[in-house]
Amino acid sequence: MHRCGGCHGRGRCRGEVSAMNDAIVATNGLSFRYTRRTTPALDQISIAIAAGSVTAIIGPAGAGKSTLCALLAGFMPRFFRGVVDGTATVDGMSPIEGSVHAMLPHVTVVLSQASTQISGVCDTVAGEVGFALANMGLPVDTIRTRVAEALATMEIGHLAERSPFQLSGGQQQRMVIAAALALNPPVLIFDEPTAQLDPPTVAALGDTLRRLAAAGKTIIVAEQHLDWVAAYADRVIVLNAGRLHADGPPQTIIADPQLALGRSYAQRLSSYAQLHGVWQGSTVATTHAGLVRGIRTDAPVEPVSRPLPRAHAAPMQAPVLTCTSVQFAYPNGVPVLTDVDLTFGHGERVALLGRNGAGKSTLLRHFNGLLRPQSGSIALNGVDIAKRAPGTLARQMSIVFQDVRNQLFAATVRTEIAYGPSLLGIPSIDQERRVTHALAVCGLTNDADTHPYDLPVARRRLVATAAIMALESDIIALDEPTAGLDNDSIETLSSAIATCTQAGRTVILVTHDLNFCATHTDRVVLLAGGRIVLDAPWASLNEDHIALLDREVGLPLGFDVARTCGIAAGNALHRCLTAPAGLR
Repeated sequence: MHRCGGCHGRGRCRGEVSAMNDAIVATNGLSFRYTRRTTPALDQISIAIAAGSVTAIIGPAGAGKSTLCALLAGFMPRFFRGVVDGTATVDGMSPIEGSVHAMLPHVTVVLSQASTQISGVCDTVAGEVGFALANMGLPVDTIRTRVAEALATMEIGHLAERSPFQLSGGQQQRMVIAAALALNPPVLIFDEPTAQLDPPTVAALGDTLRRLAAAGKTIIVAEQHLDWVAAYADRVIVLNAGRLHADGPPQTIIADPQLALGRSYAQRLSSYAQLHGVWQGSTVATTHAGLVRGIRTDAPVEPVSRPLPRAHAAPMQAPVLTCTSVQFAYPNGVPVLTDVDLTFGHGERVALLGRNGAGKSTLLRHFNGLLRPQSGSIALNGVDIAKRAPGTLARQMSIVFQDVRNQLFAATVRTEIAYGPSLLGIPSIDQERRVTHALAVCGLTNDADTHPYDLPVARRRLVATAAIMALESDIIALDEPTAGLDNDSIETLSSAIATCTQAGRTVILVTHDLNFCATHTDRVVLLAGGRIVLDAPWASLNEDHIALLDREVGLPLGFDVARTCGIAAGNALHRCLTAPAGLR
């Protein structure tokens, strides 16, 4: 492992000069400072990446990961203004000096927000995937072949004639990845590509990137999920405060406590298994395979219980939200929700799961009146929301959407958080209390006077969460709350959720992060094809439930390891491996 201890990321370390000569991607003393910023986003980065490899770039929020990805693709300083020092080469081209058009045959990038890469001029998904190819003047037959292959790879061939703007966030992410694959450059860069993808697609993408690397492509991925990095990367580069902090194989990097990266879920579960005497491995596991090898399936286990949801323990309490036979279709006629019946109790923590396009975000928009069912009804605290204007529902139901850019507009974080309570007519003294509390719970006190868009993307998501918390609504729904968050931000989010439920508020998590929701919710609701196919407490899942969940979206790590090891649901070892504490 290369830890850059002596040079602190400045200049070239021993052995790096020869590697530079063989690299398809190389930087030497690369620095970048954004306009109006006093500190550099990248500071003297020198790296060399060989062809035919998968390199993961990790680090905390604001480390410089997205900046490095954008710079290598030729976006700096054209689209993001600033000062560049040092050199960079990608497939023999300089992304600093060459135009983006000139770089396109050599490198392409998928940014963290799919919506920012949709052209807006194509009326079909197939047209969007082939748009760049058409601009490059490729033959029509070549374009059709590449588009069909890319759509098939990302499993969205059935959406080829759909409008890009009629897709879910995850489907849009798959579309822009397909567009990048269709370009077929020697270097592909992905910035948080898994953030909005369902678990089966995340795994399929990892397999695709491995195949591309085996065929000689160079893959660079900025990614926060350490378990994904451990499974698919050949090499890990760690950035911190814009500097090169460490560089080495994933198992070595992830297992190094001095790097303070936080623990992967595999590490957490193996440590928990060791604590309960069911671990036979000599070291902590960093991968799923390592966990399966290390679990003692014949070990006696102390009983471990998982609490049932609060609402199930208090059946006499009136529900806070009820959906009855809800049906909905968008103007294109495609049904999105069919006969949805759901009840949410006060203080419940519920995970709403489903594949990309299953109808999760659409259902959320029904909860706060942004969309109205075409048949059926939704009652909030016993009152049909059809009888109320959406603006009057904020006191009772609030949502943090997938793309928080649609929710942030104030000049400072403090003003952003205060806007909602002010709009609701909350007295100024209570407004101040709410804002101060939300800032503290979401770890934003020191950022109170900062513009939200001067913060890293992960912290912007926390700003949106704090703004919703300040409303003190009965129900708080979070759509993909962990997308793009580093480990520290996820811990902060965990505390915020705990604060809400302790106050008796209902929390609904719409997420593809199965490990997070298995740790922070009591009940799972699964949508498939717009229908509710599973609704049960995690603690009550039987073998059929687990098989259904696995088939649709995959399993949280503890459930997955137990199933792989042949451990039946309900016995003591299964309860041990699937307890929420095992992934904390």
